[in-house]
Amino acid sequence: MYMAEKDDKSSKKKKPTRSRRKKVEPENVPGDDEYLKKQITEALQANLTDYVKRKNLSQKQVTVLNSFIEEHLSCFILLGYTVDGNTLTVVNASTQKDSDSLGTLMQKFIVRHLDPPQLPPLT
Repeated sequence: MYMAEKDDKSSKKKKPTRSRRKKVEPENVPGDDEYLKKQITEALQANLTDYVKRKNLSQKQVTVLNSFIEEHLSCFILLGYTVDGNTLTVVNASTQKDSDSLGTLMQKFIVRHLDPPQLPPLT
């Protein structure tokens, strides 16, 4: 198939159409990027400062708790959750013998408190 040009007589002149102007967004003001970077940096800094304060406070609380328990137990493992739902793990074993003893005790605890698998009902 070939394309042929139409006769000049048959072609109609088209009316010029108005070109629609696109809305031009204002360009970024040079200070905007710097302002946003400053805001983000300040927000991150505030978040990190808050995290460090909470972490230091919890470390102090764990140290105090550790000293109370240490008065009554020579070696121990403390596992739990804080009020906020964060995990807490404290292991106090000053020698390799204490560490091995705690490992053996943990194994015994897990085996003793492990539920046996449920047997299917006999029909």
